[in-house]
Amino acid sequence: MTAFRIDAHVHLWRLSRGDNMSLSPAMGPIWRDMEPDQLVPRMALANVGRVIAVQAAETLAETLFLVGLSRRYPMIAGVVAWVEPGSPAIVEECAALACLPVVRGVRPIRDDNRSIAWMLDARLERGWRALADSGLSLDILVQDWREIPLAALLAQRLAPLSVILDHCGKPDVAGGQFAPWAAMIAQIAALGNVSCKLSGLMNCAALGATASDVAPYANHVIDSFGADRVMWASDWPPLDLASDYANWVQVCDNLVALRPKAEREAILAGTAARIYRLPPERETAS
Repeated sequence: MTAFRIDAHVHLWRLSRGDNMSLSPAMGPIWRDMEPDQLVPRMALANVGRVIAVQAAETLAETLFLVGLSRRYPMIAGVVAWVEPGSPAIVEECAALACLPVVRGVRPIRDDNRSIAWMLDARLERGWRALADSGLSLDILVQDWREIPLAALLAQRLAPLSVILDHCGKPDVAGGQFAPWAAMIAQIAALGNVSCKLSGLMNCAALGATASDVAPYANHVIDSFGADRVMWASDWPPLDLASDYANWVQVCDNLVALRPKAEREAILAGTAARIYRLPPERETAS
């Protein structure tokens, strides 16, 4: 039998749909349709069996697109949808999303989350309650690592809602800002309802970065959260702006190689399966 890893964070888009406003021609290699047929070969080479498709547009229409793709491509084991927590219909929208078995969580975004201060607005309390009542998890995208304390404050207010910090909180690896970021990671990791995605580090580093450049950041995340609250992810296709799928897989394999088998299995698959409440994977003959 073959044990597959889970990629806990990929994006899929079709530019002609017209709602991927955070993308632009300046993004060169990823300014094109990125759909499952481009992802599947990368998954096969990396022994990735399932993925979580995360919103990349600030529309509910994109969620329907991702759910539709999941019907055609069973390797999409979960979808993290977009919602507007301030919507007058947020209760009904969360209820509708919760009726779709493949939707496992949401990631609210405004203006690509250049700041997440908006998420602390007291007027959104009804939306967060609706999310908690729906049984869905909450991904938080922090674009500025100095706002990790804001994510921690929100997670503390929303306990016991399952909160997932994306991309290690986007540390400034290129600038070497380790110590202040590390303190903030330790603070948010102390909250038992928060987990973290081991992703995004190559994009935060200087071009040409190696495993040794990102190792201190990755190890601090794992040591702070523990393997049972860290999930490996690629953040493909934005990953292609700094590295590539196979290289990131190799970097992470090297980073976790000396950790106990149980920790490796948790980081590479088990944590994502548990946090996103995925059904057991089908066993495949090797």
